[in-house]
Amino acid sequence: MAALETLPEDADKKKRVIIESPLLYAPKKKFRVGQVRDTIAAVLKEKLKGLVYDPETSPGVARDLADSIKSDLKDLEFERYKLVVQVVIGEVRGQSMQMASRCFWDLETDDYAEATYNDGNVFGVGVVFGMFLL
Repeated sequence: MAALETLPEDADKKKRVIIESPLLYAPKKKFRVGQVRDTIAAVLKEKLKGLVYDPETSPGVARDLADSIKSDLKDLEFERYKLVVQVVIGEVRGQSMQMASRCFWDLETDDYAEATYNDGNVFGVGVVFGMFLL
């Protein structure tokens, strides 16, 4: 989008063009960690409550959880954000589990949220990364 601006009359009547970038460099609505965490927790609780762990069906359950979380997050309308959803589920047997992630991102616009669920039989971890697209 170009806007024309004329210089003072003593400037040989030349015109200067100012070009305005159509890119949005900051989000209108930032990634809200609290709301995203609540959404993840609600989906994990709803879908995993009373579930008996089965190693044969758990990959499909994890995919369904990730799809449900992403679908619910679309209602929060994070415009121009890339949302990456990761879900891990497993059987509780007294074991420990460690997760780690690394990413290059803009500290001003990008963030992540996580939530966990554990009912003594099944555990679930959901992580959502929100990265603003320039």
